[in-house]
Amino acid sequence: IAPKESAAPVAAEQAQEKTYERLTDAESMAAGKDIYVKNCVTCHGHNGEGGIGPNLTDNFWIHGAGMNNMIRIIKEGVPAKGMISWRSILNDRQSAQVSSFMMSLYGTNPANAKKAQGEEVDMTPYLN
Repeated sequence: IAPKESAAPVAAEQAQEKTYERLTDAESMAAGKDIYVKNCVTCHGHNGEGGIGPNLTDNFWIHGAGMNNMIRIIKEGVPAKGMISWRSILNDRQSAQVSSFMMSLYGTNPANAKKAQGEEVDMTPYLN
């Protein structure tokens, strides 16, 4: 008889999942912009238009839309595409700040925006 697999690892993993709310206060947005300018501009452009990385201003998403998905991608990175994991560099608060700033770029239609990539997503639920 094979031993039963414990549900503990699954429960522990689920307990570690957080639901992140979009930050909108001036201090968080300013901090998020600073983090973005220092770490993200090279691949995502000064205005989120994309370049090496995807456009952050449209409603097409490669790895899922919203705060939780953005923070997951920041923490895990996308090694196959050259994006490093920022887990050891940015703490949870900083990840939420930069993700909130990036969410503020949605719909800004910057010049020279990179062509849409991924699946089209209704962004309405993520902007409230």
